[in-house]
Amino acid sequence: MSKNSPVLKLNTDPDGRLRLREQLALVALPRRTRRNITMRMGREIIKEAKTNIRQQRTTYGRSMEGRKDTRKRRKLLRGFGRGLKPFMRGSDRVDVTWSNSMTAQLADRHQNGIAEQWTASKARKVYGVPDYSKPATREQAKALKAEGYKLRVKKSRGKGHTLRRVPIKWITENLSRGQAGAILRQMRDGKKRGKQSWEVKPAARPFLGPKPGTEEKFLNDLARQTMAEIGNR
Repeated sequence: MSKNSPVLKLNTDPDGRLRLREQLALVALPRRTRRNITMRMGREIIKEAKTNIRQQRTTYGRSMEGRKDTRKRRKLLRGFGRGLKPFMRGSDRVDVTWSNSMTAQLADRHQNGIAEQWTASKARKVYGVPDYSKPATREQAKALKAEGYKLRVKKSRGKGHTLRRVPIKWITENLSRGQAGAILRQMRDGKKRGKQSWEVKPAARPFLGPKPGTEEKFLNDLARQTMAEIGNR
């Protein structure tokens, strides 16, 4: 992850563009009450973000774009609801973000659909070096079959050889991961060596904060609602 990547956070300020009368009422409140209002605004934003993740919807109210690999059916953005907290900045401002900056950077990429550059060495550092001597996986076997992989075998009659399709079981039992990967690369792009750099760009799935373009109204409405609830106690 780039060290220059922005950290995703949402700043909330109960003052904002409230009417003068409301601003004066807010300023007149004790410091502790203003902090409570600000923190409650932060918690409401977190609650809404968790609801968006649970219901798999964006801040626009639309369903999140699914994964390219439709075989993976796990929910999107799993885990981003955990660790999302409000952090007070003075008495009148709260930042809604993650205590772990790496998680915040990752969330920012998913929120805004920001691409990340990867290299083979970076992948090895993050995921480790795979054991290429292990048997080929079913995914590799299916990919080989989809590419039309055939095995060169002797003819049952007469001399010479012929090409024959093989089942997934044969591939997983007779080819290693390294061999299967090399064959796939050769069949797909004619290269024996895999890619040394590539780009990973997730689809934008905004889940934190108000719908873009409605930020001021969202925060003002939330501030008024919170002030009213505290004032009625």
